Amino acid sequence: MCTLCRTKPGRPVNPPDGGWGWMVAMAGFVVSACSYGVMRSLSVFFVTWQDYFSVTAAETGLIQSIITGVLNLAAPIAGALSNRFGCRVVVMAGGVISSAGFVLSLWATSLFHLYVTAGFMTGFGNSLSLMTTMATIGRYFTTHRLRANSIAAIGASVVSFAFPPLFQYLMDEYTWRGALVIIGGIVLQVAGFGALVRPIVLKSDVTTDRTPEKVKDSSTQSSRLSGNSTTVNFTTEKYSLNRVILDKIGSVLDISLLTESRFLLFCLAVFLFGFGRFVPNIYIVPRARAFGVEEYPSAFLLSILAIGDIVGRGSVGLLPEWPRFRRVDQFAMNSFLMGFITLFAPLAKNYVTMAVYSASYGLLMGGCVPLLYSAIAEIGGANRMSSALGIIMFLRGIGNLAGPPFSGWLRDITGSFDATLLEGGGCLVLAGLLPYLLHLRVFQPAQTEDKVGGRETDGTRLSLMAAEREESNTASAQNHETMVVIRETSL
Repeated sequence: MCTLCRTKPGRPVNPPDGGWGWMVAMAGFVVSACSYGVMRSLSVFFVTWQDYFSVTAAETGLIQSIITGVLNLAAPIAGALSNRFGCRVVVMAGGVISSAGFVLSLWATSLFHLYVTAGFMTGFGNSLSLMTTMATIGRYFTTHRLRANSIAAIGASVVSFAFPPLFQYLMDEYTWRGALVIIGGIVLQVAGFGALVRPIVLKSDVTTDRTPEKVKDSSTQSSRLSGNSTTVNFTTEKYSLNRVILDKIGSVLDISLLTESRFLLFCLAVFLFGFGRFVPNIYIVPRARAFGVEEYPSAFLLSILAIGDIVGRGSVGLLPEWPRFRRVDQFAMNSFLMGFITLFAPLAKNYVTMAVYSASYGLLMGGCVPLLYSAIAEIGGANRMSSALGIIMFLRGIGNLAGPPFSGWLRDITGSFDATLLEGGGCLVLAGLLPYLLHLRVFQPAQTEDKVGGRETDGTRLSLMAAEREESNTASAQNHETMVVIRETSL
């Protein structure tokens, strides 16, 4: 993942930690707003779609779960496409695909049509634009990386405050079909701001980039030197190809993480977190409508939640870190409190109590994302951050995809939205309790030294081993060439 953006050859530089990177962060603000921000605000269409297509709550809630699930599950595809075509092209293409998904929903004749257009197409386009932009921001910054990521991530919270009333107004004026077309035009702005995502060539790319073309050229040269034996040449090329495949897999994903009990336990906690996290976002508006709240005040509950989300994302960075209460524990406490207040959410039966719950849940939800990234670095190690993040994003995507339909199924069989809130709150409480088991001796790492400073990291060992193999093969090829020349001279 270190070579996430392919560019034209240029002078490699160190991360500028600013400069044009702030423009990339601004592009990330827009991309985040048009992906997560729009997805959160689609709850205002829930009742309209359910009545128009005469479907169940579980079937209607699947639209938003498809968007969120595909956004996370397609992250490896976004990385591969950005390696092949460049980050700027992929971000702009993602904006076009997401916009096309909303526009094509104009001709939807069934809910399945919306699954494909507003669900899968939009989620896939969001994954291309959002994942690639956030990865590019990480290449531009070092010490200011947290600040740049905050600028990009807060875009979703800002528009989540403004979009629900706007979408309700558009739906009243132009019906839900016309509203989706206008939303498609809003999302198309990602294509324009994607042009700001300028690729950058880092010095680390030059020292660690080993492409298949380079290995192929090396193996071809070795094959010419040993032209007397076709079988040996074929074996050498096959060995080189297998080595390239293994190196590529090792550079993208560190499978050894799946053998660590600490990491597996944290993965289970994150899966449960994803399973219950978006349940209040999806069902808070239809639940308010079920209690007789008008359309606009119901939609404004999402805006209240977004205000709390903005405050939470801005204030979580002020939390200190104690030796016995590190980021993993803070993330666990945050998840536990989210679930705890959600378990009591069924008691909110008037608009004031619903607004208090929305603000409280939004405040805690805003702090969960920065704490999660910090917790992943502590569990997997900073040197294996990309691999740990990829695995956990995939599992969280599965939870996001399965959670809302299951809660909708509970709504259908019980006839009440309270069951959905209890299910979501229970998952969040369990997700908050599991990480505290990491303090048990059975889950303690075998070596307590610092993974980066105290001992050689796994990524460093892999890089050194790859470099030693390459130098050994190069030396063997040169020795063979020398022997051929000497033999020809003697003859």
